[in-house]
Amino acid sequence: MVRAESTNDEWYDDDAAREVSHEASGARRLGLVRPPRFAFEVIAPESFEVAQTIADRLRAGTPVVVDLRGCAPELTGRLTDFCSGLVYAVDGSLQHVGAEVILLAPETVDVSGDEASAVRPPGFFNRR
Repeated sequence: MVRAESTNDEWYDDDAAREVSHEASGARRLGLVRPPRFAFEVIAPESFEVAQTIADRLRAGTPVVVDLRGCAPELTGRLTDFCSGLVYAVDGSLQHVGAEVILLAPETVDVSGDEASAVRPPGFFNRR
């Protein structure tokens, strides 16, 4: 003889077991969401040959900080002109972040915080 009480108990026990296994499998699939790692390249050029490295990094989507403080004036001028044309070609942006230090950012990276850019006319970044 089967009692109603035992039938209900089996039904609820079976249902509870399915919920636990569903939660357990859901917990295994759930992972922590980590923000993407943001990295940039810092380059202090000694010759114009580093221009290829700058272009490769920027085209790969990596922001590049170019420190021109130790460069000869002729090299500074050539690299500034090169970087200006490079960011124009890849729809990126160029910002002066210090004395003779420039930041090249690809179009996928938004650089904010430069209050002077609101008043600066758009265009090429000419030497000072």
